[in-house]
Amino acid sequence: MRPEFYKTLLSPFWLILLVLAVVLPPLLPSYYLHIIILTLVYVALASAWNIVGGMAGQISLAHSLFIGVGAMFSTALLLKLGINMWLGLVISAVISGVLGAIIAWIDFRFRLGHLSFVLITLAFAEMGAVVVEGWDFLGGASGLLLPRDTGNFLQFQFGGGIGAFWAMLVLAVAAILINVAILNAPLGYYLRTIRDNENAARAIGVNVLRYKIAAMVISAMLSSVIGTAYVRYLTFADPYLLISPVIVIEIVLFATVGGLGSAFGPALGAILLVPLGEILRGKLGGVLPGLHYFIYGVVVIAVILITPSGLLPLLEKWWARLRGTAPARK
Repeated sequence: MRPEFYKTLLSPFWLILLVLAVVLPPLLPSYYLHIIILTLVYVALASAWNIVGGMAGQISLAHSLFIGVGAMFSTALLLKLGINMWLGLVISAVISGVLGAIIAWIDFRFRLGHLSFVLITLAFAEMGAVVVEGWDFLGGASGLLLPRDTGNFLQFQFGGGIGAFWAMLVLAVAAILINVAILNAPLGYYLRTIRDNENAARAIGVNVLRYKIAAMVISAMLSSVIGTAYVRYLTFADPYLLISPVIVIEIVLFATVGGLGSAFGPALGAILLVPLGEILRGKLGGVLPGLHYFIYGVVVIAVILITPSGLLPLLEKWWARLRGTAPARK
């Protein structure tokens, strides 16, 4: 493994953040614990999306389909067929991986431009939403209610808020580590080459189809697994939440604000914006209708205008100045 892997992994900022994340939640009221769990969900989802959207430069809006498959299909398998949710998680992840491979193949076969790829993936997401809302097996528009969480781990139950926190923390850390591993592996170099100049990548012999499919399959399967864990925490498979394109738009926002293409940028965006949005909604939602959305929007616009490449590169520059060193080139 390359030295950069350990240097990035052992960054003091992230170690301190991880320690705080482990120590504080058991001491917090349930409302703030919910915000932390939701933040970890989006850290994991934004990191999973970053493999395709950040490293490979393909702005995919199909990830709501993968999240929805993980959430809705695993729930339906449990409730309608009695299949253990652990097995349902695996089945859903495989289905998501196949769908991701098909989307990547379509992109390669028809040489889609960036805008065309966005529209194609949005179409897949919308078709998935229509299928879910119209299929009784998946609960239709009414959704599906999961059995009460009694803490039976073998039945994919976490035992309430603290258990869900640990499950989401593991998934969030795993998603970030997968990003770090890919960035420091040949796959990461090939994906960045494709992102920067696909024609040049082809000219030097990079197998574009293979690496696009690999990125999409990894990202899709990881998103599906997170979707399954998320729905277990929610205890209700709501199609309007879990397979709506709105959820992937939020993911793209978090990844962009944090810093696309880096291992920790999407996580940073989610860590900052998810608690901000939830706290603003909780504190200001009843003061003046829409005030929390307005403030949230102003903050996001300000961040994007000040640092278009994301918050993480800006923080790296500040850190380099404090240490009196020049920031390393990407």
